[in-house]
Amino acid sequence: MITSLRWGDGVALVLATALVATSFALAYSPGNAPTHLMVTQAGKEPREYRLDQDRRIRISGVAGITEIEIHAGKARCLRSPGGQGICEAAGWLERTGDIAVSLPNRLVLQVRGPEVGFDSMHF
Repeated sequence: MITSLRWGDGVALVLATALVATSFALAYSPGNAPTHLMVTQAGKEPREYRLDQDRRIRISGVAGITEIEIHAGKARCLRSPGGQGICEAAGWLERTGDIAVSLPNRLVLQVRGPEVGFDSMHF
């Protein structure tokens, strides 16, 4: 057991703990909650769907129908004509910046919110 801590060590420990707690609170605050799903398809105007309204959306593409489900403030690619299931494997999109891609239908699903979320495309 360490018994030789000085008052400065205690202050540094308290400040470090406060910094970590504040960073966590800011990173996961409800103010960054996603609000809509942006669906972009090659050659067509982008479409937006609100995440607070549960629904299923069917979008026709060059390879068939892609079915999207919006439920409880999140979205997912339910079915897509691709044989590898890449779009479905993305799972539920629930954080701002989350993306799923249906390659056969040239379709991109992206969750958006009031602030731009971090992704690997811009850092």
